[in-house]
Amino acid sequence: MQAEELIIVPGKDEAGQPIFSVLIKRTYDIRSGQAATRSESVQPLLRGDVYYDDGDPQTATVKYENDLAPFKLATDVVVIAKAHAPNAHPVSQIDVALFVDGHKKVIRVYGDRQCVYRRMLSPGFTEPKPFTEMEIRYERAYGGKDLLSKPELPFYYPRNTMGKGLALKNTREVIEGLSLPNLEDPEDLLTPDRVVLGEPENWAQQPLPQGLGWYQRTWYPRCSFVGSVPGFVQPGQVLREEQLGFAPKDQIALARQFRLPSFDVRFNNGASLGLALPYLAGGESVRLYNLAPEARLEFTLPKDKPRLMLDIGLGENELKPVLHTVCIRAEDKQVDLLWRGAHPYPGADWLPEMKKLVAQAL
Repeated sequence: MQAEELIIVPGKDEAGQPIFSVLIKRTYDIRSGQAATRSESVQPLLRGDVYYDDGDPQTATVKYENDLAPFKLATDVVVIAKAHAPNAHPVSQIDVALFVDGHKKVIRVYGDRQCVYRRMLSPGFTEPKPFTEMEIRYERAYGGKDLLSKPELPFYYPRNTMGKGLALKNTREVIEGLSLPNLEDPEDLLTPDRVVLGEPENWAQQPLPQGLGWYQRTWYPRCSFVGSVPGFVQPGQVLREEQLGFAPKDQIALARQFRLPSFDVRFNNGASLGLALPYLAGGESVRLYNLAPEARLEFTLPKDKPRLMLDIGLGENELKPVLHTVCIRAEDKQVDLLWRGAHPYPGADWLPEMKKLVAQAL
C-alpha cells in the first residue's frame, strides 16, 4: 500500500483560536453490501480545485474542491455520480437518492426539455427526452442567467449562476427553446407558471438548485459566510435557506448593517445543501439508488481512523481525528475520506519562536 500523504495548514477554529491542522486522505474500495476497504491506490491531497471537463471556472463548476480547509463544523458528504436508468433501459425521468446514517436526499432527474413560448400564457414544456445516463452536476440544476430580458441589467441566479431555466420576461426571444433543469426537488418542482420571474426581486421564491456535488463558493448561501449577500431581497424577507437552517436568522439584514463577521467558518463546508452533516465518525451506512449501474449500491463507511501526531516544538501531541469530507466517486466504486487533526497555538506573534513543525501518521 502506498504511503499516506500529510499536509499541515494554518487556520482558526469556530472560536477564532489559531490552529495548525494536519490533514490526511484515505481511499477505500466500495463493494456493495460490505464495509468499504482500504484501496491499494491513494488519491492525492488536492491543493487546487478541479473543474468538470477540465473547464474554466467561468464556464464549468467544481468537480473536486481542494482539500486545504483547515477547519469544518460538519462532515461534507459529496457524491460524484451519474443517474442510471435501471437495466440501462431508457427513461424520461427517474428519482435518485442518497441515504447516509438516517439523512436522505432525493433528486428527480428529467431528460432534456425546453420551454415553448405561448402568447399570453405560461410557457409550455416539451416532453423530456429518454436517457440512460445523466451526470449529476449543477449545470443541469435550476438557475443560470438571463441576458435577454434586460440587456442593460443581466441577471444571474444567486443560488446557481450556471444552471438552467431562469427567465425574467415572458417573451418569445427569452422563452422559446429555453433549456429546463434536468435535476429538481420532487417536493418543489419548476412548473410552467413558475418559470417567469417578472422582476429580479422574485428570485428568492424560485427552487433551490439540486445536486450532490460541491456547491460553489460564490453562490448563496455559501458566499454569505464571507460577507457577500445577494441583492434584490426585500427588507425583512425570510429566505428559504433561513427557514431550512442553511443560513442564520436575519443574516442578510444583519450583513447590510455590518453586524456580521467578515468570515464565518461555515464557509469551509461546501457540500450540497442538506449534505453537510453532523460529524460522521465511520461505520455509518450509505445507500445510493440509481446512482450506479446497479440500481442499489450499499456499503458502510470504514471504522478505522488515522492516528495523527504533531510537534510544534513543545513535544509530540496526538490529535483527535475529525472527519472533514466523505467523497463518494460512484463510477469508480471508491470513497475518499479526509481527516483533520487540529492543534492550537498562541498566534501569529508566537510563530518566530516556533522551533519545530513536524506531523506524522502512526
